[in-house]
Amino acid sequence: MIKRTLGKSRWKTKSRVKSHSPTKVATKKVVSRKKGPSRKSVLSAEDRYRKIAEIAYYISESRGFESGHEFEDWLRAEAEFKLSESIKK
Repeated sequence: MIKRTLGKSRWKTKSRVKSHSPTKVATKKVVSRKKGPSRKSVLSAEDRYRKIAEIAYYISESRGFESGHEFEDWLRAEAEFKLSESIKK
C-alpha cells in the first residue's frame, strides 16, 4: 500500500516531453534564373516602334526615297533592330 499525506502527493514525477521526429533544418533551395534582358534595357512598344521607324527612314534615304519599297524597308529595319538588340545582350 502507498502511503499518502493529505493535500500533497508524496511521489513527485517530472514530465518529460520527447520529440518523436528528428529536428528539421530549414534549407534554402537555390533556383537558377535564366539570363534575360535587364529591366532598363526593355523598351516600351512605342520606343521600339520609333527606333524601327528611324532605321526604316535611313534605309529609305539610302535608296533615294524611292516609292514602293516602304514595306521592305520596314521589314529590313525590324530585322536590323532585332539583330542590334541581340548583340547588346
